[in-house]
Amino acid sequence: MCEPTSDLNLWIEDFLRKRRFSKYELELIGNTTKGDGYLGEVAFVKVLTGIGRQEEKTYNLVIKSAKKSDELRKKTPIKEVFEREMFMYNSVFPAFLSLQKENAVEDLFMKFAKCYSVYKEPQREAILLQNLKHLGYEIHDRTKPQNLDHALCVFTNYGKFHALSLAMKKQHPELYSKLTKDMSDLLLNFIIQANMLDNMTDTYKAALEKLKKDDEKAYKKLANVDQDMIKMNLTKIRDPKDGLSVILHGDCWNNNMMFKYQDASKKKPTDMVFLDFQLSTVGSPIYDLSYYLYSIADENLLKYHDLLLQTYHRSLVSFLRELKEESINISLEDIKRHWIEYGKFGLTMAALIVKVELSEVDEVVDIAEVAEAGDLNDTFNVEIKNMDDYDSRMKAGFRHYASLV
Repeated sequence: MCEPTSDLNLWIEDFLRKRRFSKYELELIGNTTKGDGYLGEVAFVKVLTGIGRQEEKTYNLVIKSAKKSDELRKKTPIKEVFEREMFMYNSVFPAFLSLQKENAVEDLFMKFAKCYSVYKEPQREAILLQNLKHLGYEIHDRTKPQNLDHALCVFTNYGKFHALSLAMKKQHPELYSKLTKDMSDLLLNFIIQANMLDNMTDTYKAALEKLKKDDEKAYKKLANVDQDMIKMNLTKIRDPKDGLSVILHGDCWNNNMMFKYQDASKKKPTDMVFLDFQLSTVGSPIYDLSYYLYSIADENLLKYHDLLLQTYHRSLVSFLRELKEESINISLEDIKRHWIEYGKFGLTMAALIVKVELSEVDEVVDIAEVAEAGDLNDTFNVEIKNMDDYDSRMKAGFRHYASLV
């Protein structure tokens, strides 16, 4: 068991004071392992309240707190990403819930943790959340690709999540405009501020080069790579001409979702939740879908791309009907067209993220240490032990996207 920090005690005491508890017992269960987060620390805490009274209550909490490194804060938008997640929990999600209640939705979409408190003090930014592990949810092994059942579950739930934005735009346009007007693209800001465009260009080019001898036709379709192209791939279009734009999850890799399973095999999830909304912004739904799919898929899963898009479209349209929005006309062809237009975003992110996912614990970078030592540009420009798996996954993604264009 770990010793709680002074900040942790301050956050817990404030949390309990608001609930009129003065006596409590605090147990720090543990922290995330290296590689599970880059701009923050995560602590798992068990709090027993109401000691000596009849109404004893236990809170199982996750406390996300921002890294304090001055150098890291100069080179990355730590303050902004924590404020963005606070905004999602305090403003966007309550608005989504109200929208569903207005439309008498029976099965409310609330696929994220309950947020208990947020703290905005500079260098002490923190968010107190419900620990979903105690409800039976767990993170899929990041070193393994997800299977079709997982992907169907995720695409179904992204369909519902994105439907909420589309319905709100139609029913409450002023509210939607107010919620989204300041939702800048923090992921792109992060990459530019951290001086990582060179690194991401080199990583993408190196991954693509491995495709050349295996599939020259696919390689030639994607070969014109330079920093301007990578920046263009990563730049989200907020307002596509056809209006198909939503509030995005934003950071859709393996560790930012949890699953519940029906048996110990963990092959087929029965439910899921989304985690980490620090990079939420606005844009085509394909920014979420392509980021997710290309970062978790192997060659076998990518064969089911059409089925996944059909599943997403069916879920999107069905939930729009539940939200009393049958006039919004989005076809499956619209979704496919958006994938061709915006899917390179996910492919570009995958070149970096798949390497992170396949890194072993001793290979994981401590980004704060790197920031203290100097430039973040070469942070992920490294060979890993699982390069064969990395090359295989990336070649499958490149082949898949090339087959669409």
